[in-house]
Amino acid sequence: MRRHAVLATVLALGCGGGRASQTPVPQTLSQALDQFLGAVKANDLNRMSQLWGTDRGPAADWMQPGDLRKKLTVIQIYLNHTGYRVVEGPIAAPANPNVRTFRVELQHRDCNHVQPIDLMRTRSGGWLVFDVHLEASSNPAGPCQPSGNRP
Repeated sequence: MRRHAVLATVLALGCGGGRASQTPVPQTLSQALDQFLGAVKANDLNRMSQLWGTDRGPAADWMQPGDLRKKLTVIQIYLNHTGYRVVEGPIAAPANPNVRTFRVELQHRDCNHVQPIDLMRTRSGGWLVFDVHLEASSNPAGPCQPSGNRP
């Protein structure tokens, strides 16, 4: 009987279904956006991984750590800023009722750039940054290009 209890415990632990998130997902759009951009500014890839994801939850819970670090490093380089302000949003996405878009002015030393950022509602009801639209970003290695002035 004792052997069955030990086996049941081992099986229960082994079937956990993945890593559990250690940090609660922000419950409001503004919290999710503010915390994510704060983590970008602080170059805190670990915190960014808890605030970026899909309806499944934070990428930290389901993405391979090496791939996640690479993606977040690129995002951090492109979205690095000295300050920001929300220009527009949240705007409901017509194709997905669980996505909201913000247009955020990222402030740099030399200029400001307006960046679209999408947030997605998780299955558990919180909000995460989902798409940062790097295609709309200026080249971080080149001179700052204000929005609308890219070639």
